[in-house]
Amino acid sequence: MTLSHRFHHLGIGLAALVIAGATPAFATHLTTASVIGNSTSYTITVSGADLNATDVYMVLYTINLISAGPTITITRTIPVTRDSMPSGYDAITGNPLYTFTATETQPWGPLTQAYTLAGTASLFSFQYLKSTIPIDFNGTPTTLSCFVATACPATPGFWKNQKQHPFPNSIHASGLTIAGVTYSASSLYTILSNNGGNAVAILGRHLVAARLNLAAGAVHNPMADAAIATAESLLQDNNLNLVTSSVDPSTSLGQALLAPATVLDSYNNANFHTCSEAAGLVLGN
Repeated sequence: MTLSHRFHHLGIGLAALVIAGATPAFATHLTTASVIGNSTSYTITVSGADLNATDVYMVLYTINLISAGPTITITRTIPVTRDSMPSGYDAITGNPLYTFTATETQPWGPLTQAYTLAGTASLFSFQYLKSTIPIDFNGTPTTLSCFVATACPATPGFWKNQKQHPFPNSIHASGLTIAGVTYSASSLYTILSNNGGNAVAILGRHLVAARLNLAAGAVHNPMADAAIATAESLLQDNNLNLVTSSVDPSTSLGQALLAPATVLDSYNNANFHTCSEAAGLVLGN
């Protein structure tokens, strides 16, 4: 139902609301939408004004990464939480109005070249569009230059040799977050050395090695990237921990876990045997 239909249903003509000299009601709108990013992730911050006290709002944003190849499009939603205190009052109804600011950080995904960025953010109340503004990338469009990973991946056996092949410094200090669980460097060595025959242990060795390879500058492979995404979804959806969980390989879940493990095993073996293992990897100190 449109706004005019709503007022007609109430027996109020829109013309009756347009009174000479009357102060107009404030309109819900976005005030800012900005993105700060680097070669691995971005943080978007949006703010808005004149939200009423009862509607449910969300922000839908789209970022296009434009290059000589296919354009990469990122589309996500951010829920809106009003500030706790009103920022003002509607000039006609006297109802309180609120502002909001929302922020989220997300990975770009594997980027391997320079991209031009452009995008928009829109504020919605249920299905009703309230406002759309361009995203500010500190100068729109702006160019994002990404490091092109070219190193050759290495096996779990390579990475579990702590003295000769130390983890990248950032992982040694902070560990790795896999499927929503952060594993310390010590736990990662445990996973790499786990010889258990259960499907989680098998997947864990290859998944951790693949993630270490990418962190150390190994080349991305579309099949491996897809296998990593599948593996992490399975782990998260089934609440599995790479250190403590066990799944029988003969079960349907076990078979599902072994499928990406097989792909990652081949990737960790010198990118499906297409390069010299570990050549070019950036190791820790």
